[in-house]
Amino acid sequence: MIFSKEKRCSKCGVAFDCGGLLGCWCRDLKLDRAQLDLLKQRYVDCLCPDCLGQFATVAPAGSSNAKPANSGK
Repeated sequence: MIFSKEKRCSKCGVAFDCGGLLGCWCRDLKLDRAQLDLLKQRYVDCLCPDCLGQFATVAPAGSSNAKPANSGK
């Protein structure tokens, strides 16, 4: 059973559900190490689906080693 908890986006403040490390929607987004590092520099906690999706398509990719969005957290 996967439990979710409500979080607030560190960028826009909207509420969204987080399923945790093993069951969150963000695991479907692939970000490389450079993008993950940039997220950690800019934001204190998770981003909502809209903001993280925009970040994934706009942020510069530093390598081709795509990893799940929440890896390394």
